Amino acid sequence: AQYDFQSGKVRKSILADAPADLLIYGMGETQTEEIARRLQAGEDIKQIKDIPGTVWKTPVKSWKEELKGMYYIELESYTTVSEEKEAFARNYRTLWQQQNPGNGKVLVQPHPKTIIVQNPPAKPLETQKLDEVYELPYTRQKHPAYKEDIPAIEPVRFSLTTHRGCFGACSFCAIAHHQGRMVNSRSIESLLREAKSLTKMKDFKGNINGVGGPTANMYSMECPQWKSKGVCTDKFCLYPKVCPSMNTDHSKNMELLNRLEQIPGVKKVFITYGVRYDLALTQPEYLEMICKKHVSGRLAVAPEHYSKKVTDSMRKPGRDVFEKFVEMYSAINKKLGKEQYLQTYLMSGHPGCGLKEMIETAEYIRDNKLYSEQVQDFTPTPMTASTCMYHTGIDPFTGENIEVATSRRDKKIQRTILHYRDKRNRKYILEALKTADRMDLVGNSWKCLISGKNGMWESNSHKQQGR
Repeated sequence: AQYDFQSGKVRKSILADAPADLLIYGMGETQTEEIARRLQAGEDIKQIKDIPGTVWKTPVKSWKEELKGMYYIELESYTTVSEEKEAFARNYRTLWQQQNPGNGKVLVQPHPKTIIVQNPPAKPLETQKLDEVYELPYTRQKHPAYKEDIPAIEPVRFSLTTHRGCFGACSFCAIAHHQGRMVNSRSIESLLREAKSLTKMKDFKGNINGVGGPTANMYSMECPQWKSKGVCTDKFCLYPKVCPSMNTDHSKNMELLNRLEQIPGVKKVFITYGVRYDLALTQPEYLEMICKKHVSGRLAVAPEHYSKKVTDSMRKPGRDVFEKFVEMYSAINKKLGKEQYLQTYLMSGHPGCGLKEMIETAEYIRDNKLYSEQVQDFTPTPMTASTCMYHTGIDPFTGENIEVATSRRDKKIQRTILHYRDKRNRKYILEALKTADRMDLVGNSWKCLISGKNGMWESNSHKQQGR
């Protein structure tokens, strides 16, 4: 069962509503191949119930008999979680812990008319198979059904996917449920072959626009425990700090970038987004390398927020880590004689964030000249911890109650606080400052977010940008 933001209700598993026998989750290649092979051999699809990475259903009357001898975890029922938010949060924590191909258990959830059974995740593809998948003859063109141009295809059209999986485990991200928390990387030789194929395309201008996966700089990284035990279920790899067991060596990533540059026809290889800065701090030479060769004036990073309370609920590094990165990035570019900047991505309205935290972040932006137009409003999507927090008001990992902005107006007010320079936002910001008893931020001082002049608007911090 999952929370549906559009309806504002807990929905049944899609398999409980759909006239289907089997559901595939994850990336799906191995499951699809195995199902096709067994169907071709004449097996009844209703009897295919043992493939990892699939979900099936069974009648209410006979499910315990059918699962007899199988080690499984029975989740609280759909009826219970749709009525009790504490139960929903407990279920989410169990689900997250079992998203582990190394030691995940079968999960069972009773629904009113059926029983939903989720098998453990499929094992991620090994390097050889991953190479095969990504070296298939993709056209890198829009589908013929589309007559107009698709601007969104251009940033990724001439990019390379180096790996799958992410051990960042940000609360608002569902990658752990799709690709897993273990990183599985392609071989350098495969990536070089793919890059060479790009140079033969008539529209290729010599620039590879991106090299990475869910995160740019996790290529080839792994934990020694993954092969024997899978991922940890009681702690996070990067929160509250980088786990000492994690191998954060960037050398293979650096080797890959160097070799890509040497391919005839390749002029530039860019890393302009997706860098996990807490990992980059562990190896300054990696950051120096990308600043020197692979950043085109601006590197995009995602601190998401500058309030510790909020970054804790996001399972993101705090602003102290971000400050260390900014310091290192600035020092490296000064050393290189380059004028390069950071483009920061922020999020408003995330669970755990109230007016106090939003104003705190706006003040930090003002003081550090970090104003950014790149702000997204948190939107609950299925299967993320943040969505669980949004619906229940409970952090599923700690069991603590957290503040949640759920009304459209409250969410809009939070977003406008980060866009305090936009004159259209004045009335919302003024309302927020009054509510938070922060009228000290209205006036003519450079520290004020908005001017106190009646009938006029001016961002004082914008006016003082050059101070």
